Amino acid sequence: MEVSYSRNSKLIRRKFYQYLIPTVLMVIAMQFGSLADGIVIGNMLGDEALSASSLALPAVFITQLPAMWIGVGASIVGANYLGKRMVKEASKVFKIALILAFTISLIFIPLGLFAAGPIATFFAGNFQNLAPMISQYMQVFAYQAPIFGITFVIAYFLPSDSSPTLGAVYFFITNVVHIAVEVLFCATLDRSVAMYGVAASTGIGLLAGLVVLIPYIKSKKRAIDLTCPIKGALRFAPEIFKAGSSTSALVGLSFVYCLALNLAATAYLKDTEIPLFAMLSNFSFVIDLFVLGILQIMPSVISSLFGEKDYFSVRKVARWVFIIAMVVTVTLTAISMIFPEVFFHLFGVDLSTVGIVGGSVAEGITDPLLVVRLYCISFLLYAANKYLNSYYPSILVNVPPVVGNIVRIGLIGPVTIYFLMMHLGVIGFSYGVIIMEAAALVITIAVVLIGRKIGKLHGSPILLLPNERKEDQCLDISIPAKEEEISKAVEELQRYTQEKYHDEKSAAMLAIATEEIIANTIAHGYRRRTGVQYIDINVSKIEDQDRLLVRIRDDGVTFDPTTFVSGEDEEMQYHGIEVVKKVASDFKYLRVLNTNNTIMEIQLTPQERNQNNGN
Repeated sequence: MEVSYSRNSKLIRRKFYQYLIPTVLMVIAMQFGSLADGIVIGNMLGDEALSASSLALPAVFITQLPAMWIGVGASIVGANYLGKRMVKEASKVFKIALILAFTISLIFIPLGLFAAGPIATFFAGNFQNLAPMISQYMQVFAYQAPIFGITFVIAYFLPSDSSPTLGAVYFFITNVVHIAVEVLFCATLDRSVAMYGVAASTGIGLLAGLVVLIPYIKSKKRAIDLTCPIKGALRFAPEIFKAGSSTSALVGLSFVYCLALNLAATAYLKDTEIPLFAMLSNFSFVIDLFVLGILQIMPSVISSLFGEKDYFSVRKVARWVFIIAMVVTVTLTAISMIFPEVFFHLFGVDLSTVGIVGGSVAEGITDPLLVVRLYCISFLLYAANKYLNSYYPSILVNVPPVVGNIVRIGLIGPVTIYFLMMHLGVIGFSYGVIIMEAAALVITIAVVLIGRKIGKLHGSPILLLPNERKEDQCLDISIPAKEEEISKAVEELQRYTQEKYHDEKSAAMLAIATEEIIANTIAHGYRRRTGVQYIDINVSKIEDQDRLLVRIRDDGVTFDPTTFVSGEDEEMQYHGIEVVKKVASDFKYLRVLNTNNTIMEIQLTPQERNQNNGN
């Protein structure tokens, strides 16, 4: 059947860019804190403190593991339930995630009290002068673990609940406070205890950012019901842990990876190579600063669209994210390779301490600028792996990224880099990172293709979505938000329903209900807008049920037609909504991705059911 109005991406594109900018700003704010740690420490406390903070990274990863695992998992599961219009379930996901993240993180407090010293001594290796600073850093991060648990869940959940701007504001406040307090501590505390202050500034910033909860609680866009009882919420824990498993694997394996690197560095690197190694260890924060925000849009946006089974929009968003992320990465790679000296100045590393004296490389020293340029080659591979790590969990597929990360930073990465650093010194680190990222990318894609081949994974290659021609046997169209389009669109919907389900009564009910919603949207939702606006409409049969599901999406003014009572608002006349309530067997509304989502169910007649069963 030829469709009069083919589905377009105009509405979802607007939503994409509305989410992209705040999400990018959110992650920039979030990642800048990690990057600024290295910058502030290196410039205010010196090379030794920078090296100590880098050697303490394995402990930092472990203390943040529960928070990241549960926070990301809850954002994905919650967004998926919201996409399915299951608000009660999403609300319970949010609440149980807070409880789980806080409770589990409490285990790190006794570890900080009793184990920080011995672990720091082990981490320092041949550089025992760094052990006291490592111990201070680790202790405070262990004490702050419960703070990470609460704040990470809230921060990751905000974009999933139509509040991407608040997510950006949260991390902006967090890192402004974090950096200000860190600079204050570095400037005022004695150097023998300054690392306590550096580590504590992270938790202080995270707590300060919670002020955004005030506008979030008052927001009319908020779908989460904060008054929803917690009873029965524990049943969502397995879903949360499963959805966040790829993130937890990544964080857990990052611990193994950093530990292997640190052991190699403290055993085989020269005094002149340790500051360069510490600087390179912070390089991932540079690429994350600009790229991770682009990728982070997928857990909130794609999870919601996937929950709606809007595979058309999932494809579009996935494609846009990939293109933008790769363009930014190529630009960063080019700049970094042309001007590698910038990074030495950024992290406060004196070129003379790493082997460049008077503009020349000292004899017997590996050219540090070459080491940096080689490392930059890995940026594109790193960004591609990050893309797959963000996309697959967003569509609830965790095996490929988990396997890829096991290979990347659990097996090939630490083994290869350890071996190369042992024989080549710090330049072996750069070679090893390139090999590690390339291997992980190949393995992840191979797992997807093998999974499709053996029937464990389904859908199109790489994206794993149903083929466009077989999407739910549905009508999926976009129409201009103009009054003259209403009758033509309704005719299209009615014709589709009659031809597909052979029932005039169901087609008529669907046409009446849809016409009223579209008419109200056009008349009132866009009356202050200029330019052509679009409304997306999807009609499909609910699987194993004798009902038609009609989904109408628009980005007009916020309005819930299900709560409207005729006559309560004289200015805006919505009398037709009363008709919809009578015609539809179920009538729901949800504000998702800052769009109005109206969902109606139309009961199929017995005659139609018999004919369908006969077919």
